[in-house]
Amino acid sequence: MTGRRDGAREAYEAVLELNPNDAEVRHLLTSLRDEAAPTRVPTECIQQLYRRFSNFYEDNMLEQLGYEGPVHLAELINSELQDRGGLRAVDLGCGTGLAGRTIADRCEELTGVDLSPEMLTQSEKLQIYTSLHEAEVSGWLEQCGHEFDLIVALDTLIYFGDLTQVLQPAASHLAHDGRIAISVERSATPPFVLTDNGRYQHHEDHIAEAAAESGLRVIAQKQAFLRMEYGEEVTAIFTILAHADDS
Repeated sequence: MTGRRDGAREAYEAVLELNPNDAEVRHLLTSLRDEAAPTRVPTECIQQLYRRFSNFYEDNMLEQLGYEGPVHLAELINSELQDRGGLRAVDLGCGTGLAGRTIADRCEELTGVDLSPEMLTQSEKLQIYTSLHEAEVSGWLEQCGHEFDLIVALDTLIYFGDLTQVLQPAASHLAHDGRIAISVERSATPPFVLTDNGRYQHHEDHIAEAAAESGLRVIAQKQAFLRMEYGEEVTAIFTILAHADDS
């Protein structure tokens, strides 16, 4: 919070010595030690984080941090899809269902995927998902046998470095006239960076490049306030993607 990286690193080193199995601290030290970033945040780190976060996630995000991600992504989706309904959709990293709630009315089938069983328990209470799956999203996409009209990833790609890890398998399961709606935290430095809070930030150029590598193109995009963090505003990039040959 104060920018004292050396002090933070020393403190986390001490914590890890006391508890070598703390996956979250181990991941945070990757950035604080200036080590090479992993391709994505480790599964055990995400599961540990949301094991303690799930019961107060929405209160913390919406009430304390002023989280506006679902609003901005829904605005882009509604502008692009207009009154289109009857969709087969998947909510990647569905969490407590904040994104799912904004698209449920236009979905005939809505699938939710998340690594955290505790977060899935929260989203199940909404009764808006046709099915829920505990899985890492890129691996789930690679093995799923379904095609989707809409693929949503709200605040999910912050756990991945190179976005092709998710966009390529997502594109292979996207209907010809389908859309992918994503959000990332914005980086001023291309292509992406692992920050000291353990999340990745992405530059808009990388979104376009990863989309092109995945056979997709950007059809709508905006930057907007996401939430507060340590008294500072966090900016996100909200993007709608389509197949490159979809005119």
